[in-house]
Amino acid sequence: MSRKPFSALLFLNGGLEQPVLVKRLARSCGLVLCADGGARHARGLGLVPDVVLGDMDSLPRPLPRSWARTRFLCDFDEDASDFEKALAFLRRSGCARLYVAGLLGGRLDHALVNLALARGCGTRLPVVVVDRGLAGLLGPGRHRLGLKRGELLSILAATARARVSLSGVRYPLRRAALAPGGRGLSNVATGKVILSVHAGLVWAMTPGDGRL
Repeated sequence: MSRKPFSALLFLNGGLEQPVLVKRLARSCGLVLCADGGARHARGLGLVPDVVLGDMDSLPRPLPRSWARTRFLCDFDEDASDFEKALAFLRRSGCARLYVAGLLGGRLDHALVNLALARGCGTRLPVVVVDRGLAGLLGPGRHRLGLKRGELLSILAATARARVSLSGVRYPLRRAALAPGGRGLSNVATGKVILSVHAGLVWAMTPGDGRL
């Protein structure tokens, strides 16, 4: 596997709310990875995954003939979830940005674990959850958000304390302190949206298909 940085799309085994958006993202990613039962989403969208990883107990049957060159990596570690196995693989492979589809919508305990894992790797690997819109986990730095004028945006703390500045929106923020809760909910893009995270981690969320 090349060490050149790339974006990846990961399918987990939860719900798939926006298949058209997911398929568009797949075309822009250098790697499509399925964590075990997430392979059913790739098959349903007519995508050929580069890698399928896990204990292979939830694979769709039969597998498409077009998957002849797909790599199947068996991992039977019962102490790690499929998402954990996929994250470890992607970090070793040089992934620079990760889109995750199917993270939510299944069992509630799985969804909570998956969200915790995404937050845990937020400073090492930028993660964008694809569900009913996009939710990007962003750490310290300046981030330009590719939103259209009029699109909704929420900036919510993912750590106990975060400090952010936000411009190009109806309700700008200047070095505002955010804690987990409602502050930062339901803003609106009015121009070029710039988010500066001065401390902590935040979720940047939009119900549209703008780039985060």
